[in-house]
Amino acid sequence: MRRTMFEEPMKNKKTADGVMLSFSPKSTSELLRLSEKHHLLRHAPASNLGLYEFINELPTVINDTLERYGSLNPEDNGIDDPIYELFSRLSINVEKDLFPFAHFDPSKNYTRNLISTDGKLYTLLLLCWNPGKESPIHDHPSDGCWMKTCEGRVRECRYTMGDDDMLECIKDSVYEDSEIAYIRDSMGYHKVGNPSTTKRSMTLHLYCPPFDKCRVWLDPTHTSNASCSRVCYHSQYGTLVNNNTSSSTTTTTTSSNCGCIDDAKYEVK
Repeated sequence: MRRTMFEEPMKNKKTADGVMLSFSPKSTSELLRLSEKHHLLRHAPASNLGLYEFINELPTVINDTLERYGSLNPEDNGIDDPIYELFSRLSINVEKDLFPFAHFDPSKNYTRNLISTDGKLYTLLLLCWNPGKESPIHDHPSDGCWMKTCEGRVRECRYTMGDDDMLECIKDSVYEDSEIAYIRDSMGYHKVGNPSTTKRSMTLHLYCPPFDKCRVWLDPTHTSNASCSRVCYHSQYGTLVNNNTSSSTTTTTTSSNCGCIDDAKYEVK
């Protein structure tokens, strides 16, 4: 039986279905205020949102979820994912909403185009995939990544650390238009690509909070040889950038192979 918000605060309480919940002590008035916020969030009419309406609501949903649960991870808070719910209400008009940010580059597997960020809670990107191209396997040093297919199809392969210093593929999925996926490191690592050999595709990616570098695996048979990859943008707010002088944030690293994540040349296998 799921615990209500008005029981005596406890930590690490397990529900009947085995979900571990963590709670920090709060006053009754604070619990009432959070309960009202949560009720409005969960039971508001599920009307569609345009891109900019989605962006305007996003910080509030993130802050409310963090304030109540201390985590954005559905595995931690034991409820339906409010960010997923918000993402599912996002109705994309590709020509109107995405074309200002949609920059393809035939010399890259894909491009990472910054749509919005507050530098603290989230970063929202549009990834533009050339036919038959994919990312390297990589991790997510954040609370997770939400991905929504906006045009075409994308293929996601998930991996976990296996025996003998190898990454093992545990899931191979194809996402159609408007479908949503979520991943964080406790669920594994992944690579994403465009399975079509003739059509381009686009996906929205939400990272909470933002991060400036991640690990990539160029050879899945040697997991100990992870490379460092900087998070670079092909464009910011619709304007192309020069990655020789501009990146998402200023990063200092001693790794000689800490290049941009979208620089590697891969083809879908």
